[in-house]
Amino acid sequence: MMSDAIKFYQTLCESTGKEYPIRDAFQSFYSSYADSHSVSSEQSKAARCISECKTGTLGYNISYCESCGHIEIHACSCNNRNCPCCQSPQEQKWIMARNSELVEGCAYYHSIFTVPFELNDLIFENQKLLYNLMFRCTSETLLTLCHDKQHLGATPGIIMVLHTWGQQLNLHPHIHCCLSGGGLTDSGQFIESRHKGFLLPEGAVGKMFRGKFMEKLKTCYEKGLLSLNGKCTKLRNRYNWKEFVDSLYEKTWIPFIKETFNGNGNAITYLARYAYRTAISNSRITSVTDTNVTFSYKDYADNGASKLKTVTGDEFIGLFLQHILPKGFSRVRFSGFLSNCYKTKKLKLIHKLRNTIFIPNPVKGKTMAELMLLLYNRDICTCSQCSGHVIQFPRGKPFSNRALSCSLT
Repeated sequence: MMSDAIKFYQTLCESTGKEYPIRDAFQSFYSSYADSHSVSSEQSKAARCISECKTGTLGYNISYCESCGHIEIHACSCNNRNCPCCQSPQEQKWIMARNSELVEGCAYYHSIFTVPFELNDLIFENQKLLYNLMFRCTSETLLTLCHDKQHLGATPGIIMVLHTWGQQLNLHPHIHCCLSGGGLTDSGQFIESRHKGFLLPEGAVGKMFRGKFMEKLKTCYEKGLLSLNGKCTKLRNRYNWKEFVDSLYEKTWIPFIKETFNGNGNAITYLARYAYRTAISNSRITSVTDTNVTFSYKDYADNGASKLKTVTGDEFIGLFLQHILPKGFSRVRFSGFLSNCYKTKKLKLIHKLRNTIFIPNPVKGKTMAELMLLLYNRDICTCSQCSGHVIQFPRGKPFSNRALSCSLT
């Protein structure tokens, strides 16, 4: 009995001894940062989850083989969408779901919509309002131009993903889109773009996006919907606001549109990086000391050269937290014939018109065991030692390693 308890305890220690630099950084610096900075409830929740993820504080998942008695213990993940330790299964699940919505044989285009950096402070003070505005203007711009018979003459399928960070964790809000090169006409027919490798002129896209965004932004200002605090206080003065608006109109808003490379599935995989990955991954954090955090980044101004950046612990926490989205805000949106309200109906129609087989979402309604088998070819119900049947115990109550050691002995 004693040897079994010791073996159990050693397994437990191994399960919680993995290195997660992002977790170490939050455990070391978040408390001091929160004492001296204003933190939202959503940021506080994310910080707490990241600090406790896979430490045992949230409990343990225990599996036991009925045949050989083999035990596997895993500290529970926090499953917070802002935690880089938890997103891999969700990312793979999302990729499989979106791949099932692609129209076989149809070209897809990758587009990026961004706004001038002068808007960053205003966007940070009004995240929910202005991120929604970016989504709305992106969708309206693409749908309006694609519906024009000069370009496509139909309604395409659009997947949009909000991305808020740059390589150095700076605020850089922009929207990545996956846009089909074919769409449904008003008469219910599916047509594709006549121009191979080209869908929409970037100049026209940029001008229309700028016009729609600025018109709606001015309306928000006139209705008093904008929060003008912090660095935006000066914009409360109408003269300063007019100068600010005029300067934004003078800029050329340059979007990015090109046909996806290496197949349509690659476009979905690319979008998934932003849909289910956070501002920085554990692999990019090279060291966490008592005072500083060092991480790697690509300097695109220097031909994508890999460089290191060292910041104080408090600065790192602040850089990370500015990318925590408001509660309930969806980072991924769908438009065109992929709109959630009639996505399945439209996809069935398209497959019927093209004489192809409609395959529904392959991961919908799957249990965790079924998902692990489908995504990673790993059967968690079969023992890795003897192939016997494994019992999955419910999540255990949180406890410390020391308390467990005492209870086992």
